[in-house]
Amino acid sequence: MFGTFSLLFVAALVSLALHRTKWLKPVALVAIFGSIFLTYSGSHIGLAGFENSEAIRLFTLILEIVLLAVILHEEEDQTLTQTLFIATASVALLQSHTLLTFIVSFEAVSIISFVLVSHIRTAAQAEGAVKMFIAGSIATGILLLGAVLYLIGGGRLGAPIAVETTALSTTGLFVMLLGLFYKLTIVPMHGWAADSYALVRHSHAAILTGVAKTVVAVAMFRFFAPFLAEHLSLSVPVMVTLAVVTMTLGNYLALFQKRIARILAYSSIAHAGYILLAFAALKSGYASTGLLYMAIAYIFMQTAVFLLLDILRKRYGIETLEALKGLAKKNGLLAFFFTVQLFSLAGIPLLAGFMGKAVVFYAAVDAGLWAAVLIALLNSALSVGYYAWIVKHLYFDEAQGPASQSNDKLPIVSQLILLAGTLTFGIFASLVFSVGNAF
Repeated sequence: MFGTFSLLFVAALVSLALHRTKWLKPVALVAIFGSIFLTYSGSHIGLAGFENSEAIRLFTLILEIVLLAVILHEEEDQTLTQTLFIATASVALLQSHTLLTFIVSFEAVSIISFVLVSHIRTAAQAEGAVKMFIAGSIATGILLLGAVLYLIGGGRLGAPIAVETTALSTTGLFVMLLGLFYKLTIVPMHGWAADSYALVRHSHAAILTGVAKTVVAVAMFRFFAPFLAEHLSLSVPVMVTLAVVTMTLGNYLALFQKRIARILAYSSIAHAGYILLAFAALKSGYASTGLLYMAIAYIFMQTAVFLLLDILRKRYGIETLEALKGLAKKNGLLAFFFTVQLFSLAGIPLLAGFMGKAVVFYAAVDAGLWAAVLIALLNSALSVGYYAWIVKHLYFDEAQGPASQSNDKLPIVSQLILLAGTLTFGIFASLVFSVGNAF
């Protein structure tokens, strides 16, 4: 059977020959629609080292829908091609079942991410790309060091990571997690992220922070959760501490930013802390459901806000809060999209962001992590401040610059897809709960 992975990989290769032709975007759209159909039908890679599950199938379907929105939004040939390659590597990473396939797939996602941001037009984009490359190189070195320690300690390259480990292999696995935390922007491995996400092109940031980061989080949980669950005395204190520090620092620093992209970059760091709570709550049977729900909510809303920033930059030159003033009077539709996704990030009820946080927090309470949940709730309340400040600029300040109601059709369709995801998973929780434990 011609599976999702094969279709996306072939389409990515074909797209290399279609640059600067009118066929590139249609081919990309056909490939994504085909992959959605195949994933819905239950397609999987079918090679040694890869294994599918109901939870992974659902998240892969969500991933493809989000990438459909990205392709509809994007006009640049290089970005369309790299989006197809990112999709291919992400499917492989999500279905990775052995240490070898996990490392290779993770590095594929990382390398394609570097290629994505290497199409540089300004000095700021160059700075963001260089910082990302340096951080990625460090992460790869740490990841491979941990893998070597694990293998020396008795681990196997062609098998899932062992639950029962020696002291050396246990050390190796925690070192691997440290390397992966660079990609998740966990404090203190977060320093590069705020600059990179804010400086690279906003459509690239949407793929990096909305798509690639979320894929890594889901794949990490699936791959490392059995090991962490057997070493709760070690994993829980580490995960709780990192989660609390990450969410607190991310939200605190977001309060002082003037550029919208930097606010959302620090918000992304804070959300990594919320996601990490699911890793700390493995004692609870709701941890996997919480992680899956949080990932689904995050991929919709984070991709949407950065794609909206891309539209605002191109159409109005908006980069700062000052320039954002009165957008609702200039373009009410874009202001509406932005507001709903910001409310979802803040955790307002009936939106996916609320349900994602609610299930993760419940899992943490069920695991006995009351103090961590209290801090997370306070952080969530704190984040409402800077999200509400953005909304205030949208609706209650005087407009800057000329008004415009013209909307390009494809970017609007893209935003409607992402809005539908945010609303659907904010209301129909059964879609996630039915497969949440089937990792």
